[in-house]
Order: sequence, then C-alpha cells, then structure tokens
Amino acid sequence: IPVFILAGILVHCVFLVSIFDIYFSSPLVHGMTPQQTPLPPPAKRLVLFVADGLRADSLYELDSNGTPRAPYLRSILENNGSWGISHTRVPTESRPGHVALIAGFYEDVSAVAKGWKENPVEFDSVFNESKYTWSWGSPDILPMFAKGATGDHVYTFCYAAESEDFGAQDAAKLDIWVFDRVKSFFNSSRSNQTLFSALNEEKVVLFLHLLGIDTNGHAHRPNSREYQENIKQVDEGVKEIASLIDNFYGNDGKTAFILTSDHGMTDWGSHGAGHPSETLTPLIVWGAGVNYPQKVTSQFFEDNFLKEWKLENLKRLDVNQADIAPLMASLIGVPFPLNSVGTLPLEYLNSSALFKAESMFTNAVQILEQFKVKMSQKKETTLTFLFTPFKPLSASEQINFLKKIRLYIQQQKYDEAVSLCKTLISLALEGLSYYHTYDRLFLGLSIAVGFVGWTTYVILVIVKAHTNLTKTVPTNKKKSAVIFYGFAAAGMIIAFFLLIQTRPWTYYIYCLLPVPVWYAVVKEIPIIQDLATNVLSLHIGQSVGFLLVCILGVEILVFSFFYRSALTVGLLVFAGWPAITQLWIQAKTKAMIWTLLCVLLAIFPLMPVVGREPNIPLVIAAGLLTLLISFFSLASLCKSENKYRDNEDLKVYFYQVSCYFSVILN
Repeated sequence: IPVFILAGILVHCVFLVSIFDIYFSSPLVHGMTPQQTPLPPPAKRLVLFVADGLRADSLYELDSNGTPRAPYLRSILENNGSWGISHTRVPTESRPGHVALIAGFYEDVSAVAKGWKENPVEFDSVFNESKYTWSWGSPDILPMFAKGATGDHVYTFCYAAESEDFGAQDAAKLDIWVFDRVKSFFNSSRSNQTLFSALNEEKVVLFLHLLGIDTNGHAHRPNSREYQENIKQVDEGVKEIASLIDNFYGNDGKTAFILTSDHGMTDWGSHGAGHPSETLTPLIVWGAGVNYPQKVTSQFFEDNFLKEWKLENLKRLDVNQADIAPLMASLIGVPFPLNSVGTLPLEYLNSSALFKAESMFTNAVQILEQFKVKMSQKKETTLTFLFTPFKPLSASEQINFLKKIRLYIQQQKYDEAVSLCKTLISLALEGLSYYHTYDRLFLGLSIAVGFVGWTTYVILVIVKAHTNLTKTVPTNKKKSAVIFYGFAAAGMIIAFFLLIQTRPWTYYIYCLLPVPVWYAVVKEIPIIQDLATNVLSLHIGQSVGFLLVCILGVEILVFSFFYRSALTVGLLVFAGWPAITQLWIQAKTKAMIWTLLCVLLAIFPLMPVVGREPNIPLVIAAGLLTLLISFFSLASLCKSENKYRDNEDLKVYFYQVSCYFSVILN
C-alpha cells in the first residue's frame, strides 16, 4: 500500500506538471534580426501614460449631469487625437498587461510562478529599443523592463512598495507622486546639461505608471467616489504633464502621447479573468504623427457603448493590446520589439501612404522572422520524414510575398502592399501558433494513455483488495517474463526515438510513463477477465442503467465547468437518491438529513460567483456548522457497536475532521 500511494503521488505530479509543458510553454524565440522602418519617423519622443486598472466605460462615460469624467482627455479625443478600445487578454493582471503594451506579446504563463514580477524569459521591448527611457511608478512594474534592457539607458524612479496600501483611504497620492516627480525631473534638467542633452535626443520614451486608480478600485470598487475622483485627478495630471512637455520642447510638434490601461476591473473590485469589464480598456492617442478625430455618420459595433458614451459620430478604432507596441515603435522610429505579435493599427497614423506601407512591411517582416526561427527550431528536433511544415508559408511562398509587397511599394500601389502585408502577418501568426503547438497532440496522447492506464490500474487494485469478484490465479512465470521484456523493449524504442530527435528530458517522462503503468495493468489480466465475466453475467437492463447513470454523472460534471447551475441538478439527484433505495426505510432519519443537506448545498451554485462585499460571518457560520455536524457524526459512530471503534474508517474520519478544523482556524 505505501508503494502504491507513493506511485500515485508521483504519477499525479507528472500529470500536473505536464499541463504547463503542453499548454503553457513559453511562446518566445530568440535569434531574430531587428526590423526598423527606413523612413524618418513623425515623432522624436513618446509619452506613455498607463492608468492601471482603468475601465474603458469609467473613462468614456459621462456623469449623471452629462459632463465628462475626464474633461481634458474628452477634449483630446473630440478635437486632437484618435480613440478606441484596447482589448486585453486573460490573465488581466498588471504584469501581463504591461508586457503586451510595451513588448507586444502576451505574457509567458510561467511568470505566474514568480508572482508576475520577475522575468522568467528575457524579452525585447520598445523601452529596450529606445535611445533613452525614463519611467516613474510602481516597483512591481518598472524594474522588469529595466532588467530586460541591454545597456544602461532605461531609468526607473519608484516609490516604496509599502506605499501600495490597498486599504488606504485615498490611493490617488500614488499618482500625485508620479506627476510631482516628473515635474521635478524636467525642472532639474535645465540645470543639468547632460540630462538636458539626453532629453533632446530622438527616440526618447517617457513612461508614467499610475497605480492609484487600480488601488482605489480594489479598496472601494469602481463605482465608488474615490475611484471616479481618482480618474479626474489623473485627467488633470495628464493635462499638466502634456503642457509641461510641450513647453519644455518649445511646442515643436514632435511629441506623441498615448493613454491607455493594462486591464479593467469588475464591479466588485477584482481582475484577472475575462469579463468585458476587465478586458476592455481605453486608448487615446494624440500628438505628432497621430490622426485627428474622424467624423462618421454611422459605425457598427456589437456593443452599445457609442450611444452610452455619446461618441457615435467619432470613429472608434479598436485594437488588440499587443498592437500598441508596434504603434509606439512606428511613431518614434525604433525597431519593432523582436517578440511582438501586434499588428500596426494604421488608422491611428497621420502620415504618408509610403510611410504606412513601409511600416506595415517592417511589421510583416518582423513577425515573419519569428516564424522562420520557430520553424527552424522545430525542424531541428524532428526527424526529417516526420516533419510536417506549415504549407501556406513555405520558403517559396515567403519569397513571393516579400517580392510582391516590395514591387507594390515601388509601383506606389500602397493599398495593395498594405493588404498583402496584413495577409502575410496573419499567416505568420497562424504559423507561429502551428509550430508552438506542434507537439501538443503527441504529448497530449502520451499523457492521456498514461492517465487511462493509471485509472484502470487503480480500479483493478480496488476490485482485487475490496471485493470478492475475482479469484486467485497462480502466476505464470514464463508469460510474465514475456510481458516484462515486451514492455521493456517498447520503452527502449520510445527512448531511442526521443534521443535521436534531441527532445527535452521532460518528454522522456511523459512518453515513458505509460510503459510501467500499462505493464502493471497487463499483469492483472486474470482480474480483468474475472471482472468482465461478472459484468456480463448481470442483467442487461441493470448494466445499461448503471452505465447511463455513470455517463450522466460525468456529463453533469463536465457541463458544470461552463454552467455552474449544472451542479445544482447533480446535487438534487443526490438528494433524491435515498428515496429510490432501501435507505429511506432502513435509516429514515439519516436519509432525511442527507436529503436536506444536499438541497441546501444545491442552492450555492445558483448564487453569484463573487459578491460585492465579503461576508465573513457567513463563511465562519458555514465552517462551524460543518464542524458541528462532523462531531455529531463522529459521536454517533463512537456510540455504535464495538466493531466500529477500532475501524480504520473511523480513524480516517477523525483525521479528516482534524484537518478541516485546522483550516477553519487559519
């Protein structure tokens, strides 16, 4: 038994780790050549404001009296710039959001093991490609971009981590700290010639991370006065900083401004999932190289936000969050981040058709470079006769695409060139996904075979140890040896197959795990034969009925992943179970208690997943009630016949109650 338990723990650990290897491996590749638009950029510098935790509707909607919540930003999108919604991805957390914004790719999930704060894999970013970047804000966000940068040109100014108090009465002070430090920075540069010269260079980025809105949202909820007042303070701060920077540079018209958010927030003050309130964030862009507001008579979106926000006549330009990185790179003329998967949103640019076509071509080549490296890596670790390339982007097709696009640009057919670039980007992204998930089916099948084998073995052990459905059969040593050598040979073939393809060591574990598991199953063939004989001897109606009940139970469990109310159906079925058995007659009191508790438990899946306010008394009351019922049941068992007092089940029950009690205390 101890060996069986140890083997079970080991097998399940492998199954757990395999999830990350199969579904959440890093999408990043390295070794690409930087790609930069060959034409002069429209802006010399870029100012990026990221209002952490700011929802799109919270910024764009009007107050009850019809006045804008952020007057300055409202005037910008109506008179000076372009606007839209930036669509984020799950997980809607601060680090993944900032990586998508500034590096152009969606976060490597392995970062969750480090609290989304450290760099599990080095990556390129707009900050890294800039001549200089100065940033102000949270110590949880800024250091990761400085750490990943090459050279000493990304500077960070952070407040103390202790300042991020989610229980504070007013967290807007975090944003005020940022605005004040930026003002002091520019004032001090006038007496610091080195700093003054650096600020007047091209390809400069200024990044203001504003955490106050997110902190107030967690503490007071997005519909609170504190959250909405914080938006007004950010609006005023952005206005002051924009005016300060324009004056500092003599209103040279070479500064581009972007305001957006890393993620939104639910009505109850949380984020991380995929609700629209979490994934829809604002995007306002203005300044050098940016289109002015575009008047339209009608535009269609599936949501009704335009009417609610009174913005029906201003063209809304939605983007994916990763698209903002190539937009920033294009505006200031730096190479696109090497790992970016964003597509340049051309409608935000106010530049020549040639510049747009060249920028789009650069974007396409940059993503194609990733595709080529990914394909090369996969080809090196796969036997030639087994390798299946991504056919829509074969080597010849790549050359044809690049030649046609370059020819269109030379012939000044810019619209055709842009259209072909978008097609190439779409295919390259599809190919990246194809090679990233190339081994998923192979590994998934290996794990599935191992899981089915382990489940079968557990069933056989239970049947053998706790039923009388089988009979003891003497071991045939010769037959056992044949089985052993057969599985050993299969294991060696699998290991050799992986070795010649230079696969990672984890692949050996996933692919070889089914071998010993199924060997253990096959050794119990006599038990399988006895079990099959007993099942076939049952009445056909009983067998079919039992099978249907099992299938229904499994389906309800699967359905509950998508619709929680399915659990209610299952619990109500459990509640009625004593009524169709002899339990209702033999133990009526216990059957009634069972039914009552099942009905009470069936209510919970129908309740909201997350409430607006924590209900600590309800949690404590539920825990105490569970303990009370547990102690009552334990006392009943102890007072029953002597045969129960030394029963192993009684000991296990006691240990379970003790563990639950320790959890309640914690």
